[in-house]
Amino acid sequence: MNLNDKLNAAMIRASLREFEVTITETLQKKVTVTARNQLDAERFVQNDWYDSVHILDSSHFTDVSFDVTFVNKEISRGNKGKEDAVL
Repeated sequence: MNLNDKLNAAMIRASLREFEVTITETLQKKVTVTARNQLDAERFVQNDWYDSVHILDSSHFTDVSFDVTFVNKEISRGNKGKEDAVL
């Protein structure tokens, strides 16, 4: 690795920032119930779900999203990997 490559690598490391990425997966399952009204139907299924009657797994996968948030910290490689807050 020549001097120019080392300088470029150092500049890239010096400009690293920390990000938090949230992965949200959506699972969905349709359940048919007999009830007096819509509110009762929802309560029946909700109670069954809390009682683990309806288990959703990877076969119920419908969507995924990724949300990236800047953590507002700069990664300082000259400080043995410790983080320094950016002011």
